[in-house]
Amino acid sequence: MRASRVFGTVSLLVAFIAPQLRAQAAAPDTTVIRKRTTYEDLQMFSQVLNQIRVNHPDSVDSHELLMAAIQGMVHAADPHSFVIPFVRLSPAREAAYKAGKLFPVPVEFEYRSGAPIVSAIASGTAAARQDILPGDELVAVDGKPVVAESADELNVMLAGDKGTSTTLSLERLRSDGSLARLERSVKREKVEESSAVPAVFMLDQAAGTGYVRISNFMSDKVADDLHDALGKLEGKGMKRLILDLRDNGGGSVAEAAHVAGEFLPKGAIVYTAEGRKSAETDTGRVSRSFWRSERRYPIVLLVNSGTASASELVAGALQDHDRALIVGHTTFGKSLLMRGFPMADGSIIELVVGHVRTPCGRIVQRQYHGVSLHDYYRLAGADRDTASRPSCKTDGGRVVYGGGGIYPDLRLPDVPAAPNWLARASEDDLLLRWTGGWVTANAAALTTVEALAANPTLPPAAATDFRAFATKNGVAIPTDSATDVMLQRVLVRTVAATKWGDEGYYRLAAVTSSEVEAARGAFGRAQSILATR
Repeated sequence: MRASRVFGTVSLLVAFIAPQLRAQAAAPDTTVIRKRTTYEDLQMFSQVLNQIRVNHPDSVDSHELLMAAIQGMVHAADPHSFVIPFVRLSPAREAAYKAGKLFPVPVEFEYRSGAPIVSAIASGTAAARQDILPGDELVAVDGKPVVAESADELNVMLAGDKGTSTTLSLERLRSDGSLARLERSVKREKVEESSAVPAVFMLDQAAGTGYVRISNFMSDKVADDLHDALGKLEGKGMKRLILDLRDNGGGSVAEAAHVAGEFLPKGAIVYTAEGRKSAETDTGRVSRSFWRSERRYPIVLLVNSGTASASELVAGALQDHDRALIVGHTTFGKSLLMRGFPMADGSIIELVVGHVRTPCGRIVQRQYHGVSLHDYYRLAGADRDTASRPSCKTDGGRVVYGGGGIYPDLRLPDVPAAPNWLARASEDDLLLRWTGGWVTANAAALTTVEALAANPTLPPAAATDFRAFATKNGVAIPTDSATDVMLQRVLVRTVAATKWGDEGYYRLAAVTSSEVEAARGAFGRAQSILATR
């Protein structure tokens, strides 16, 4: 009986609406639809709220409905603005965090469709060696659900006393479609305490090829560390440079301008910013000159979809001024000015107030209007055809593209997803668990990181031993030649990281990387671009 009454109600509603729809379809569309006023929209909002309160069968909290509406309004404006309600804020805790008395978890998150997703892991920290990957979703902290609704709020909630740890429960979608649940005990530590320039070395002494990796722009010492690194390499005879900004999630825009100042003359434009208010209009220029004369050696700058924010501004500035050849994959595409505004009740809205452009006028930020949040993040770094991208010309007259990240001058093939055996071995910490014992047993053979980098291979017995260890722990590794090559590359990097830390890992990652090898072969183009300046 109840089902028939429900069906009857639906039938009555359809019978009421259908004639009107048919009449509208039959009538010619000659009327101009008037744009609704803000007053009409607010009136409708009030009516909908009242109907829910009066007629909805569930007990609905009006405050929760209003906060959901506010959050929805902010998210409709853009994917990055957010509100932190006062009821979830601890003023004392937030003040302690900003004063540096609480130490953060060195993992960066961004919110996608309301879920906290790992976007980057700070190099030089313990977390960087715990198989936490960009794309992992945080589902619990110390066994409790995540209640934070923005990255800033989450950072404050995760912070704690120096040296303490918190357990992050993560979910990872494997390449085969299966879902893995990971538990990682992450130590709280400040990123600024470790150098953002973790790898500096001569990649090819004979050709004078130097290599520098910058992992982030979070501290105010990045440019100084880079300056020291370049001085050391030049003292060793560097004649050309690979600058690696892959997976650099950004940080301080001011520090990015200082880094660009290592390669551009004083006064050169690094970026321009503009917003609705004139106070947001700004032109970032190289404010200090590090050298008596500008360096003229060619630069190949490596980027990928993890290159974001301030690091994109560095790449865009060096590309626009014809100072570097950009090699790799289209960058993430986030370049916005954001500012916090306090609300009357103590809540805070962190709002996008402007866009940032490269020196020649490209917008780095990718389009978010008319795109679902899911596709906005899914298509990050997408290497779509340049025909639909906004473009401008460099100082030397080359056409470069923006409108969704920095498009590389030389695009490299996509990096294939890790095979299932490697994903499982990493998730179960098999690599780290095996490597410690192997390094201890073979310490005499591991003399220096330079020696291992010169011949980046381990004895065949190492791979055999790890295969047996993995099989014992439920992970079968194929025995074909392609897997043998991949296993050797993975093991030598892990051994180097265990023995020499970040310096070892990045050194071996560079000498065994096909992308770095491609960068070494692109110096001819980099030199020709430099000649146009």
